[in-house]
Amino acid sequence: MMVAADPCPGALPDTVDPHHTAQGGFSVSRQLLTVSPDEPGGFRTIEEALSAARTGSVIRIRPGRYAESLVIRTRVTIVAEREQGSVEICPRSGTAVMLLTDAVMLTDLTLRGGGDDVPVVDAAHGQVAMDGCTVAGSGWTAVLARGAGSLAMRGCRITNAEGAGIVDTADTGSFIEDCLIENLGTSAVVLGEKSRSTIRGCRLRDARGNGVLANGEAQGTIEDCHISTTSKPAIALEGESASRILRTTVHDCAVGVYVTSGSRPVLEDVSVSDITAGPGIVLASGADPLLRRCRTIRTKENGLAVTERSRGTFEDCEFTESAAPAIKVTGSSSPTLRTTTVRECADASASVLLTDDSLAEFDRLEVVDATGTAIAIRSGANPLLRHATVTAPGRAGVEITDDGRGRLENCVVEKAGAAGVRLAGGANASFRDCVFRSAADAGVAVDSGGLGIMQDCEVSGSGASGVAVSEGGQLTMTRARITGSGAHGVLLSAGARVTLDACELVGSLGDGIRVDTVEPVSVLGCAVRDNRGAGLRQPRPGGRLTVRDLDSSGNAVPDSWGGEAAQEVAGAPDRADAAAPEPAGPLAELESLIGLQGVKRQVRTLVNLNQLSQRRARLGMPVPPMSRHLIFAGPPGTGKTTVARLYGGILADLGVLRSGHLVEVSRPDLVAQYVGGTAIKTTEAFTEALGGVLFIDEAYTLFSEGKSSSNDFGREAIDTLVKLMEDHRDDVVVVAAGYTHEMQAFLSANAGMASRFSRTIEFANYSVE
Repeated sequence: MMVAADPCPGALPDTVDPHHTAQGGFSVSRQLLTVSPDEPGGFRTIEEALSAARTGSVIRIRPGRYAESLVIRTRVTIVAEREQGSVEICPRSGTAVMLLTDAVMLTDLTLRGGGDDVPVVDAAHGQVAMDGCTVAGSGWTAVLARGAGSLAMRGCRITNAEGAGIVDTADTGSFIEDCLIENLGTSAVVLGEKSRSTIRGCRLRDARGNGVLANGEAQGTIEDCHISTTSKPAIALEGESASRILRTTVHDCAVGVYVTSGSRPVLEDVSVSDITAGPGIVLASGADPLLRRCRTIRTKENGLAVTERSRGTFEDCEFTESAAPAIKVTGSSSPTLRTTTVRECADASASVLLTDDSLAEFDRLEVVDATGTAIAIRSGANPLLRHATVTAPGRAGVEITDDGRGRLENCVVEKAGAAGVRLAGGANASFRDCVFRSAADAGVAVDSGGLGIMQDCEVSGSGASGVAVSEGGQLTMTRARITGSGAHGVLLSAGARVTLDACELVGSLGDGIRVDTVEPVSVLGCAVRDNRGAGLRQPRPGGRLTVRDLDSSGNAVPDSWGGEAAQEVAGAPDRADAAAPEPAGPLAELESLIGLQGVKRQVRTLVNLNQLSQRRARLGMPVPPMSRHLIFAGPPGTGKTTVARLYGGILADLGVLRSGHLVEVSRPDLVAQYVGGTAIKTTEAFTEALGGVLFIDEAYTLFSEGKSSSNDFGREAIDTLVKLMEDHRDDVVVVAAGYTHEMQAFLSANAGMASRFSRTIEFANYSVE
């Protein structure tokens, strides 16, 4: 129902007798005039009827074309006598209808503009009410409300291939409901100056300009509308407009919503989809709107772009399937986003990109299924993220580079395709009560130039080291818990500077803490337990390692550290009294072993080959394929397991393997006693060895024990191993060990086995000499 009052109270439709008896018993009569050029008794033109009409008259028009320009000075109702569109008012020039009285009602008429660049309907004074009309413009706008004029339109169709559909610059408050506004040369609806129009339930489409353009000090309301196929932003809020956009759908437009207004426009329940050229929602020029429950889907660029020192408050908004970063905040902008969801962003660089000194604040951000990095902070951006959740990004969960800063509190990153969080290139960020789970690479990676401070954080299930700090990286961790790392708990490469205070490192496949740097490192009040390597290992003594109150227990390898460290381990002897320094690194440790000259020579050859391949790769030269899997042939007790462990460490030092840890298995660890179980057990053992060395002791038993069984589960283990070795050929070394003769049978058990193990190293028995 139209909000505006009937401009002609009591006006009668053509089907009602003009004589009416009111409840009070007196007769009320309305003047009824008929326009019919070809029939006697009527007026030949509408203008003649208007000249004869009294206030409140009803003018019925017979079907036909009327080349008239109407100036209405008396409040009347003009209605087509028959079906909608049977009467066409089409002046040869000028405006079809101009109102100079308080009201007029137009019903079921078709109105066309003349050749001049003027509106078809011009409401300069009073209210033009239109029901079921068609307006076809040919000037700068089809319908105009200005001055003291207003519009009340329902069920109308407005077109104008040359200009706008409706322009309202009056402050009297127009009302447009259930109208179709299409095929425009510029914008469908323009609300300017102090317009207070309401556009409700309308369809706006095929505009070469905007769907809705609000500028000046307009405070209009757009609600329950559908806007599509515009060449410019579907909704543009400019100037000091404080318009409200409610429950409106936008699709297949160049840009969804563009806000530069210096006032406080409001958008609620706005859906933007299938944007063909640019972002879904853009804030620029210091805009500060309020958006609630808005969403973008399938945008060519960003779902949301906040630029040019804009702010804005966003509540319960969602951005899905954008081709560029779903949220981009740049240009020193400082928006506030609460309960925000980002899904399926296709951009490999970032799903949420915060850059260029921006100061965004997020509370309860969720990023799901990002193709690349979930959150990237760059170029001096300094955001605050609280309760953010990142799930299964294709690359890093959070990446802070290029002088990016930021605070992250109570955030969770799970199943990152690379590092859970990565800091580099001047990054300076702090983390409190954050969780990094199941990253494919390190849970926390601090690369050159990165600086991080972490308090009360948890790192678990990392595919590589839980925390990896490279040359030039600095990290302070307080009360962190690092568990289940696929390599070392904490790996400190050469040039790293780290402080670990009251941290707990449990269940790593490598060392709990591995220190390869001579830069300052402090390990204070930490607990390292149940790691497959040492609790604390410093392969190369020296540097500035400070250790206090270290609780190291249940680790597979004894702790090894010393040099210039200030050693204050509770209950531990003073390392200064050690008889001799340990060998510096796994290669030196191998060389220090007694005997095994042939083994050492072959390992040195392998090291040289790997170094040569690395040099060729750095120079851009082709690298020939090289299998690193080995057969260790020889009797038990000849050092095969020790050499395998050292070989893994050597490859890790070269950068060939991520961690170099050793996983030792035999037939019972790989072969199950039921159908289908062997592949599962073998895969689990192989996965545990990724990044290091899988050592299969008495490997020939997989073949020999299976030959006499009807259920050849050993052969199933071999077939599974061959496939896994091919799938992960660059991330694991498999060493198969056993007696020389039996290992030859092992190699013949599978057609691809010999090609996987291209080199056999013989371990001779020790002699009495």
